[in-house]
Amino acid sequence: MNKTLRIIGYSLLALAFIMTVSYHYMDKETKVLNTESRALLGGEYAQLNKGVVHYQLEGDDDKQVIVLVHGFSSPLYIFDPTFEYLKNQGFRVLRFDLFGRGYSDRPDVHYGIDLYVEQLHELLAELNITGEVNLLGLSMGGAIVTHFTNRYPEQVNKVSLIDPLIHTPERPEIAAVKIAGLGEYLAKVVIVPKFINGVAETVYDPNSFPDWAEKFEPQTRYKGFSRAIVQTARYLSGKNFKEEYAKLGLSKKPVQLFWGKQDRVIPLADAEKIRALVPNIEYHEIDQAGHLPHYEQAEKVNPLISQFLKSS
Repeated sequence: MNKTLRIIGYSLLALAFIMTVSYHYMDKETKVLNTESRALLGGEYAQLNKGVVHYQLEGDDDKQVIVLVHGFSSPLYIFDPTFEYLKNQGFRVLRFDLFGRGYSDRPDVHYGIDLYVEQLHELLAELNITGEVNLLGLSMGGAIVTHFTNRYPEQVNKVSLIDPLIHTPERPEIAAVKIAGLGEYLAKVVIVPKFINGVAETVYDPNSFPDWAEKFEPQTRYKGFSRAIVQTARYLSGKNFKEEYAKLGLSKKPVQLFWGKQDRVIPLADAEKIRALVPNIEYHEIDQAGHLPHYEQAEKVNPLISQFLKSS
């Protein structure tokens, strides 16, 4: 009996040692976001109540404004084709990194939808963008712009949604992430590396995004990234935003919806849930596209966005 207990004890110690080594080996967060590091990174930054925000704003001041809001993990570069296209179409285009992503701060706060809604609200004020703006939200960003529109309807003209999050899919890894300690371990050892190498799950054709890892990985080297990912995942677990989309539908604001037909991140079936909640929505199902139809099929999607914004 004592021998068996010793074996179990040694096994647990060995497992703990392996997990500790793995955690520190996979922990790539060696850099800090501050004034000095941002000077080297370049870009524009705004100081808000919860921290510094990395953003890009281009286009003439008198042009119609469109704000691009990214999703759960990939920061503002995920809108590269859309940003350039809409700018060239004569819009004033704003994109930014949500807190915890890209080169925005990773504040030690609650990472829920309210954080991102107020981040957007404060950023518009800080940049002196007044009047109605158009919003485009991708994935979790779709839930963010929906909440924003419901909270600040007087600031919103039109809304475009790309494969928006309506509820969090039930997955075993989400249940594991909710466990304190284990979630932090999994984030650095499993989840973040999976994101870095996740192009095949995210897009229909990996060749459409050949530099996925090269673009995604730099943000993961700054302290606080994995913590923000874990805390956001915990907040989203079990959430259903059906009532928010229903409220958006009742607002009578023009809404446009895109969905990649081969989306493996958020199922195509969720498009019908959105359409049922938002009457008269303009819907486009994009073939040969996964979770990023605006990137994979830019020549199809981006002109439709422009036409929607320009229509009376």
